[in-house]
Amino acid sequence: MREANWDEIFQRRHEDDDVADTRLNAVVPWEEWLTFGIVAMLFMAVVGSIDSARWVDNMPSLYPVGFAGLVAGYLLARAARPAALLLPTGALAGATLIYLQLLAVLPGASPVARTDNMLDRMHRWWFAVTHNGISTDGLPVIILVLVILWLGAFLSAWAVFRWRNAWLALLPGGTVLMWNISFLRGQASLPLIVFLFGAVLLLMRLHVAQREREWEREGVYYPEFISLSALHATFWVAIGLLVLVWLMPLADRSETAHERWEDFTAPLTRHLKPLARVFVGVNSKRAIAIHNLKDALPFQGKIELTGREAVEVDVELSPEVARFLRAQSFDEYTRDGWKVNVEGAVPLAPNQDAPSAAANDAAASTGARREVTVHVKVQGGNDELLFSLGQPQAADRPATADAGADPQDITRFQPAGNLSDGDEYTVTGSVTTASIEQLRAAGDGYPQWVRERYLDLPRNLPRRVRGKAVELTQAADNPYDRATAIEKYLRTFPVDYNVPKTPDGRDSVDYFLFDLKRGYFDYHASAMAVMLRSLGIPARVATGYALDPLARQGDTTRYDLTERNAFAWPEVYFPGIGWVEFSPTPSQPPIVRPGTPTGGTTNEQADPNIRPDEPALDLGTLSATPLAGRPASSAGGGGRDWTLPLVGAGLLAVVLALAAAAQLWWDRGLRGLPYTAQLWEKTQRLARLGRLPARESETPREFAARLRRDVPGAAAAGYLAARYERSRYGHHEPPAEERERLDTAWASLRTALLRRALRLKPRADG
Repeated sequence: MREANWDEIFQRRHEDDDVADTRLNAVVPWEEWLTFGIVAMLFMAVVGSIDSARWVDNMPSLYPVGFAGLVAGYLLARAARPAALLLPTGALAGATLIYLQLLAVLPGASPVARTDNMLDRMHRWWFAVTHNGISTDGLPVIILVLVILWLGAFLSAWAVFRWRNAWLALLPGGTVLMWNISFLRGQASLPLIVFLFGAVLLLMRLHVAQREREWEREGVYYPEFISLSALHATFWVAIGLLVLVWLMPLADRSETAHERWEDFTAPLTRHLKPLARVFVGVNSKRAIAIHNLKDALPFQGKIELTGREAVEVDVELSPEVARFLRAQSFDEYTRDGWKVNVEGAVPLAPNQDAPSAAANDAAASTGARREVTVHVKVQGGNDELLFSLGQPQAADRPATADAGADPQDITRFQPAGNLSDGDEYTVTGSVTTASIEQLRAAGDGYPQWVRERYLDLPRNLPRRVRGKAVELTQAADNPYDRATAIEKYLRTFPVDYNVPKTPDGRDSVDYFLFDLKRGYFDYHASAMAVMLRSLGIPARVATGYALDPLARQGDTTRYDLTERNAFAWPEVYFPGIGWVEFSPTPSQPPIVRPGTPTGGTTNEQADPNIRPDEPALDLGTLSATPLAGRPASSAGGGGRDWTLPLVGAGLLAVVLALAAAAQLWWDRGLRGLPYTAQLWEKTQRLARLGRLPARESETPREFAARLRRDVPGAAAAGYLAARYERSRYGHHEPPAEERERLDTAWASLRTALLRRALRLKPRADG
């Protein structure tokens, strides 16, 4: 059986043709359904990834909203109505469905009660947004996810069926999918594979559909099921690429790719950081970075401390100095975390003392404080604050001293200019050297600004928190002994970095003291500060890094700190002395002060369970169970991270699919034609691209003459036209030895026609 050629398959419709169109697609729009099926496969892969993440508790199923958005987008996109009418209709339908989904997860005896619950919780959340507050409520996240899913599904279908644009449908879903997977370490890569596979099919499908519309406009018949043929070829190309990537050998997974992704998204995440304090209720499967907010310290629940570089410092320490590199302090406690209230910003010139220097100097004259200078090298993006040992007093570069209720109340130093990794600076701080006797004798004559700011507690703080503080300190007769009693009690709470978030409506310190009874430095420090405030002793929480001896470079005074050295501690105010650090977290030893009984633990011992003669542990190999108060790291380990290879394979698949589509278009109808007829057909196609189509009334020789006249360098067109006429009408094919001349002529003509199509100037001869 002879194979049909181009002239038989792709024919131009004549005006006198009155043959009825009997194509199946004219009766049943199977090609539209085929496209919808591909779009549904794509977007439902995104929905499946987000649904399995369970970002917050009580998240409803996302599949109904996602699929309904696709159906609504498809139906409205095909409606013969203005977009200005259809788009609001889609928004109204989406809002109605989302509201019904929310009623299914909200508590309440009736729809009215559930609606009131939703409005009340959203009001409290919005108040936290607008008043620099903290929120752990997951309802805003549920609403946000449902809205984004509906809009994404609706607009994806609209882009495909109204605008015929595949990229507008792929880019939003692909971005959401990549962002979701990047935050969910260990999530299966099946949704990404399905998405990439479907993306290749959709690009090919819309390309073929565009060609079909062009052929219909030009009156050209084409095979009815050419879409299935193209889809079949694309299917196997995509399968082959995914199998090839799966078999590629990969090195063990490292944090490099993850860090590159964080660097890439840093400009966006930096602007979104302030909003993170009102989305603390998100259940990220990958524990988020600790102390990543500048103005808030939320109780995050599970955290993960990695070996990522944090800061390099050079400082000489004495035994009585608390080994804490201070970033900032927080003054306002809420049940969800701490906030910092800045009421004044004092600009400081290089080496200019902050307003608190006078009080520190007065304490230094009694031996209660002294100055310590630390040299800091910026690393790990720690460029927003200037670190100090003790209370910051002066810096060698322009800075801003943020103050609270009083100019002496310095909470942090901020650099006046931009800092980058590798920059260096020096900060002088005031550290406590007061003896135990001095601290016991300090009394409780607190300044007014201290009483007003650092004794404040929420009205709904459970009474048993103060009751426990009174029970622990009933034998103490001064603030220092009360503080040490609470410190000693909290050091019995084991360190655990894998703790759940505080239940909605519960106070976090109360939950830590009476339910969890385990946690890490944020919880220990907060519990001590809150319990002391309940007794009338001013206290606050500071964050920064612990100067672990294991991080010291040999016998030098330099410390290479990583995220594993992150820490938080309480600071307690003593009249005439100032802020004094305490260490209620058992992962760090108690602070040795002058007057401590002989045999006490020294600050040089970073961990009482590590003997001096033991080699330093590789913290990256610790198990998931905390050892001696140190966090386990999941940064290392085996397994493969398929994200980047699959993305690369997807991009490669898209490129190859486009190339395959171009080749399919170029080779269509050529199979089975004589060699000269193939060259002549290619000549006509290139001429059409250059807007010089052949006319129906022209013979091949007349068309070739016009090409020679209008296209520089197309002299070979006459020779090809003559050989084509001889082959078609004389049934005489050129011998094998003449094909070389044909190929040379075709190469010359092809170059000239391509230059015409691309609007390039012809090369000058000679």
